[in-house]
Amino acid sequence: MSAGRPRRTRSHVALLTALEGGSVAFALAGFAWLGVVYLRMLVSPAPQEMREGALIVTTLALLEFRNPYALGALAEAANLYGIVYPLAVLPAAWLFGAGLAVHRAVAGLGFALGAWLLHGMLRREGVDRLTAGLAAALVAAGWLYWVGATARPDGIGVALMMAAYAAVAPDPEDPRRFAACLAVSLLGLATKLYFVFPAGVAAAYVFLFRSWWRGLAFGVAVLGGIAVTLALLAILFPGYPVLVLGANLAATGYDLGHLIRQAWDWAVFSLPLLATLGVVAALRLSPPPFWSFAALAALAALLLALGGHTGAHMSYFFHLLSPPLALAVLGAGARWPEPRLAFALALPVAMLASAPWFLLDPDRLTAAEARIAVAGRLIAAAQTPLVTTELAALAALDGKPTPETGHSEYFADAIAVVPPRLLAPLWLPRETIARELADLARAVEDGLAARRFDVVLANRGSILVRREALQRAGYRVVDRIEVEMAWSFQRWTVDVWRPVE
Repeated sequence: MSAGRPRRTRSHVALLTALEGGSVAFALAGFAWLGVVYLRMLVSPAPQEMREGALIVTTLALLEFRNPYALGALAEAANLYGIVYPLAVLPAAWLFGAGLAVHRAVAGLGFALGAWLLHGMLRREGVDRLTAGLAAALVAAGWLYWVGATARPDGIGVALMMAAYAAVAPDPEDPRRFAACLAVSLLGLATKLYFVFPAGVAAAYVFLFRSWWRGLAFGVAVLGGIAVTLALLAILFPGYPVLVLGANLAATGYDLGHLIRQAWDWAVFSLPLLATLGVVAALRLSPPPFWSFAALAALAALLLALGGHTGAHMSYFFHLLSPPLALAVLGAGARWPEPRLAFALALPVAMLASAPWFLLDPDRLTAAEARIAVAGRLIAAAQTPLVTTELAALAALDGKPTPETGHSEYFADAIAVVPPRLLAPLWLPRETIARELADLARAVEDGLAARRFDVVLANRGSILVRREALQRAGYRVVDRIEVEMAWSFQRWTVDVWRPVE
């Protein structure tokens, strides 16, 4: 027994073994129940996140052999995330339809692949099979239960990120491994911008700790690869630069209070990892250097930029920080019983403390679906319905126009943020998207004025479907629907408007 470690009696060992076993059993039961609720959400016919409609509209455009980022279709069919996720959905959508369940299932498969890769990397660091499985389940639960399980690109992005790390981590200095990491990271860039992160981490690590000249060459390759990828995307999808880069730049902000709130909530959920970190530090164990650096790089990115971004709550923390932190702390304690014990004992505490964040009652989904089904029947029965963001998926799948999809509010800001010099000559001129947005807004206004829409279902904060325009055109509220997206814990009122003769 090494110096400084407390001597244990048989009774202490038996007590700790029982506590560890009970904690593991509780955690396994909790993860199993979360899985059941996730599967119930996956098949729900009701939208569960405000931007699901935008991804469905993009996939439908691809199924119709239309370029969603082509001139003339930008404001209606494009989304601000990227093209890889809709392309990944495309084969399943061609076979089974472009419904919500298909989109969510593809995202879920991405998360499953990411968790499998994380488990494999933990095993490669010497972590025992049970602890590696629990750690992968914990990280995956963070991925799933903060936005990512819905029709979004996060699952595919996480799978690509973990594949890039798996390729480069065994020997970051190997040019072939780095090339594989860079190729997969660039696919991540085209999925959601920050999933290019592993290639930058690998280049910086080699530059700082292995070979400065090789790291410099890797860094130039990363920057060159990003430039070439964005240029290729701009050629194939003309609206891509202003809608993806511009919209994301327009939405960028930094809120210190939001950073602190996110960090606290993430820390509560990630208590098993932090408890393990504390034990590793107390025992003065050495974490794997690459994963320590990757975790610190992710923490720096969160503190400097992404953590204060007022977008999806905690998704950046779970995507960028949780995987390398798990690999660093569990890899450091792989051959010691204390870190494993700390991780296991903290699991029930973290799960109970984070329970209010989770949808644990499937009946809540059933009640929410019944309310949204009322809106779905109104859309199906109408000849020319007009709906706002939360119902865009239902309208699109019913073959009805969807001028507002959940990404519309970002596009106008993108025009103001992206400088003209960046858009010319290769990139799309701002005037083109500005004209398309103006035409879309005018079409909605003209349609209301001419009473072309026989029913309008609108929330009270819509960008395109404004209450004043409805009243001016002679529409009146005839009913109200309490819309709830149970998975994301969002609830508000949608007014049902009809033209009054």
